[in-house]
Amino acid sequence: MWLLSILTEKGGCSRFQFWRMLCFNLYMKIFINYLGQIRLYSLTDLVLLLVVVGTGYHQLFGAVVLHLAFLAYLEHRHAHPYRAKVPVVVVCVLALTGLVYFGKIEGLFYLFFSYLYTRKTKERAFLSPVFRGLQYFFIVAGIIGYSSLIPYFVAIVITIRNLVGDLRDTEKDRKEGVRTIPVVLGVKRSIKHIHLVAMIITSVLWWLIATNPVSYLWLLVVICIEVSTYYLTPR
Repeated sequence: MWLLSILTEKGGCSRFQFWRMLCFNLYMKIFINYLGQIRLYSLTDLVLLLVVVGTGYHQLFGAVVLHLAFLAYLEHRHAHPYRAKVPVVVVCVLALTGLVYFGKIEGLFYLFFSYLYTRKTKERAFLSPVFRGLQYFFIVAGIIGYSSLIPYFVAIVITIRNLVGDLRDTEKDRKEGVRTIPVVLGVKRSIKHIHLVAMIITSVLWWLIATNPVSYLWLLVVICIEVSTYYLTPR
């Protein structure tokens, strides 16, 4: 308490103001931590993809909530000490809400491959890019069908992007014994910003293949959000 007395006397604030500022800073820290876990850079990229393929409002909302359910379960399962905890009830509520609003069997397929992605082991981590690609394949196919080439193109692009993302964490994965493709291929050093670059490139690709064209200004907004929020995620 002597430290509190010194701070309040020298700072010219009451103890109530001191504790209020302390609580505010604590809650802001927790809020930013959760905001980072949402991965706005990835979420805005997904929203752009959903918009350019002509997704209706209900399905768009459902797809976004399914994506949030995936992220919530990923964080719940990993339980990193430097990330705020996500209760399992939040995962269940998000998953059920997403399924109801998406309204297609592909929503279940999305959750299935989300589950497989989160269950990746050190020995089978090289499969994780494929699971991410299949997530996006079924979510897009559930919207525009299987006769279009777009779901297949999206699956390939997302698989490659996730593989590139593994290059960001090569050194950490090697130390932890996680056998991602870069580790298996003997890549020695992590490439820090490569995943962000890949994210921007995929957003540009979604804009280029649009069946429901949007202004390039929206693309610029998405890219700005990606750049400004990418490093909010605690790693």
